[in-house]
Amino acid sequence: MERRGRKRTNAEEIARRTEIAGALWLETVGSTNDWAKDWIRTATAATETPFWVGAERQTAGRGRGDHTWAAWNGALTFSLIARWREFRLTRRESAELSLRVADAVASTAREFAPTAEIWVKPPNDVYVRDRKLAGILIESPNAEFVVVGVGVNVGNRSTDAPEELRNRVVSLAELSDESTESAFDVDAVRTAFAIRVVRRMLRRSAEND
Repeated sequence: MERRGRKRTNAEEIARRTEIAGALWLETVGSTNDWAKDWIRTATAATETPFWVGAERQTAGRGRGDHTWAAWNGALTFSLIARWREFRLTRRESAELSLRVADAVASTAREFAPTAEIWVKPPNDVYVRDRKLAGILIESPNAEFVVVGVGVNVGNRSTDAPEELRNRVVSLAELSDESTESAFDVDAVRTAFAIRVVRRMLRRSAEND
């Protein structure tokens, strides 16, 4: 597990340990996917990717279709900007990428909550029994780039969720409560989770914390 005492989710560490071009942690953003698509509009052939952007707070998070993504204090919300070739896929293979990302999120969640009944609800939501733990939104603004958006309930407990969601969501913090009495370090878990899931998405070799 990551060292305790970090004051914020550590973008520099995420970039270094996932071996990507860069990472940025924002305090507030409308949507990390929208931010990422704006970033792509200014990209050139020389722009290095993958690039990771995460946010403490999203004010206009989105899910599939016309769904919104609600994230309150303690969630991990991020987007990974990459070229299709970095996933060894083409734009026509978006369904394969969707399955890969969902499996990466679920597999990583199992490392933090090994006793939980974690499963993937097609096409790419991650659940614990009948409660949602994570959601994924993949968007491709052009044939070269793809944006992988991920939202994971890490420290944002269901008791603090909007009333209509309280019986429909669960967080890693709550799953940790069920299995251990140790303190739950939200920023450490968010950093470690991001590192592990990005490495899995890009099929990097496993790395021990």
